[in-house]
Amino acid sequence: MTNSNYPRLSGGTFFILVLQALRQRIKAREHYKGESDGLKDPNVLIGLIKVINPDYVAPAGDALKTKTNDFKSCKLSKGEYLPFGKTAEIEEFDNRIQNDYGSALSAMVGFVEQFLETGTAAKKDVRLVKALMELIQSDDSIGADEEFYISENGDKIKKAAFGDLTDICLPAFLLGVWHYVVVNRKDNKVGQDTYNKWCPPAGGGPREYKSNIGKAITRDISVYTVDISDSQEEEPQDDEPEVHAQEDTAQTPPPSPASVYNNNPLFIQQNGDGNVVMPNYGTINITFGKK
Repeated sequence: MTNSNYPRLSGGTFFILVLQALRQRIKAREHYKGESDGLKDPNVLIGLIKVINPDYVAPAGDALKTKTNDFKSCKLSKGEYLPFGKTAEIEEFDNRIQNDYGSALSAMVGFVEQFLETGTAAKKDVRLVKALMELIQSDDSIGADEEFYISENGDKIKKAAFGDLTDICLPAFLLGVWHYVVVNRKDNKVGQDTYNKWCPPAGGGPREYKSNIGKAITRDISVYTVDISDSQEEEPQDDEPEVHAQEDTAQTPPPSPASVYNNNPLFIQQNGDGNVVMPNYGTINITFGKK
C-alpha cells in the first residue's frame, strides 16, 4: 500500500537534510576540554531562524534542545522560541525575499559559511541539493507550477523546471526552499511519515538517518557558493578619478630647465621619458634638467 503522505517537504524534513551536510565535527579531545564546535542541532536551527529574523535572540541554556528535537521529528510546528507559523517574523521574511532579496541571500550565505561543508571530496553540498530536489519533485502535494526563489538573482523557478537545473548556487537554493517551507508549509506535522521512514525507530536509542533520497538524480550537478560581499550588488565607485596615461608619440625632448607649479587638486603628471602620475599632497615644485 502506498503511503500518500510520503515523501513530504516540511520544516523538519528540510532540517534533517541540512544536518547531513554539516562541517566535520571537532575531535573528542576538544569535547573533553569543554570546547564546542557550534554544530549541535539547536545551533543549526538557531542559524536557520536567524536567516528569517536576524534579530532573533536564542534562549539561554538547553531551553531549545527539546523543541529542536520535536521540530526535527515533525512533532512540533511552532511554539515558544520558534517563530514559525503566521507570525510577524515570517511575514517580514516573505516581504524581504520579494523586495530585498540581496539581504536575505546574504543571511543564508552566512549560514552556509558557518555550518555547512562545501567544495570537499565528500560532496555533501551536492548531496544536499540532490536530496532536496528529489524530495520536492517526489512530493505530489507540491504542484508543478509552484515557484521557488532559488535563483541567485532572486528569480522564481517552477517545480516543473527542477529537472533542467545543472548549475546551482547553494545559498540561493537553500534560501528559496527554506522560504517556501516556512511560508507555505506551516504545518510541520505533514512530514512525520517521511521522518519515520528516513529515521526508523531504534529500540529507544537515538534515531539515525538512513535515507537514500537524492540518489535517484544521476545527472551531474554543479554546486557553488558565493561570498557575502558577492551576494549584494556592488555600488559604482565614483569617488576616484579615472586617470589615463598618455603615450608620448611625438618623441619630443624634455624641456629646458624650468620649474613647474601644479596646484591640480587631483594629480600631477610629468611628461617626458617615462610618465609619472602622483597624487597631489600640496604645492609641489618639479625641476626638469640638471640643477
